[in-house]
Amino acid sequence: MAAPQTKRIITEITKLQNLATDNNPSSAKFLLDKSPVDTPGSNLILGRIFPRSQIYNQAAFQIEIKLPAEFPFKPPEVRFITPIYHPNVGDEGKICVEILNPSDGFKPTTTLVDIVKAVVDRIDNPSVDHALKPEIGQEYSSNRSAFDRKALEMVKKHGLPRQ
Repeated sequence: MAAPQTKRIITEITKLQNLATDNNPSSAKFLLDKSPVDTPGSNLILGRIFPRSQIYNQAAFQIEIKLPAEFPFKPPEVRFITPIYHPNVGDEGKICVEILNPSDGFKPTTTLVDIVKAVVDRIDNPSVDHALKPEIGQEYSSNRSAFDRKALEMVKKHGLPRQ
């Protein structure tokens, strides 16, 4: 890894760590579990997000942020490790968020904090237009009580403690 890239990653990870102690209720909360700083040579960041919306606010969800060698010129890949019932999260845990798409929103100046905030916002505000699971998006739009029941079941079964 080139020195400037390493410095940028260390700076980004420090900013992610600061999200854990940010007491602003409107700020995204993120607990860092593992980073390239802990495991030199690794390109994985593991951490837990704390959504604020009804149902999802009952648990934390672990996500993996995989930094490509070309970061920050290529977006990281983000996927959920914790299973979640959500229209914008696919079978492999991949999430659809515009900020991760190089043609839509990702720029070299996009920070990992921006990405985490966008992921939390997408969980709190599903986009049926960008559903990776159209059947769940349809259910979210047309049968919200069934969606809420299934989502809550998954949260109770797989969700992580919020501490």
